[in-house]
Amino acid sequence: MMIYRLLFIIAFVFVGCSKTTVVLLDNGKSQNAIIVSTDRGKTKLDKVGTFVNLNDKDDTPSEIKTMSKEEINRKFSKVLAISPAKPIKYMLYFKANSIELTDESKEILLDAIKSIVKRSPCMVDIIGHTDTVGSNDINIKMSLKRAKHIKSIIKKRGIKVVSLTAKGYGEEDLLIKTADNVSEAKNRNVEVFIK
Repeated sequence: MMIYRLLFIIAFVFVGCSKTTVVLLDNGKSQNAIIVSTDRGKTKLDKVGTFVNLNDKDDTPSEIKTMSKEEINRKFSKVLAISPAKPIKYMLYFKANSIELTDESKEILLDAIKSIVKRSPCMVDIIGHTDTVGSNDINIKMSLKRAKHIKSIIKKRGIKVVSLTAKGYGEEDLLIKTADNVSEAKNRNVEVFIK
């Protein structure tokens, strides 16, 4: 979704000029494409660096051409500088049946907090999970308790954020798929997404 916003930013920046340029940038995924459509035709850009020009909204998109990464950076440096950074994800692990982080995760949380400070103001989503030991109801409560615990640690730092949310999913969406009633340390986690 972020790549599409960036593509439209590039297109609209040049609307006041005699032509609009739409360039397909790398979204970091295996599939990457956009359809450029006007009343007179449409063109699919599906290779990184390909672009089309439009002289006006009633014009057919130009022939597809390719720009090097260096040329894209040179021509669109101002737009690229204001585009949102890619989200960062940190994974924190907990001791069994507890909101206490493992020693390694305490260090990772400090790194996550540094990233939040660096990106401030940003959005932070905290998603809690559990292993499959215990009932679903208890696990939902524990996962939310873990997420809220991490949220409170971040909140106490007084970092400026646009939003700070905590959710608990219990034993849904397991990192390591296990049968019911299996104690798996990797499933006792909280994901911290910084956007």
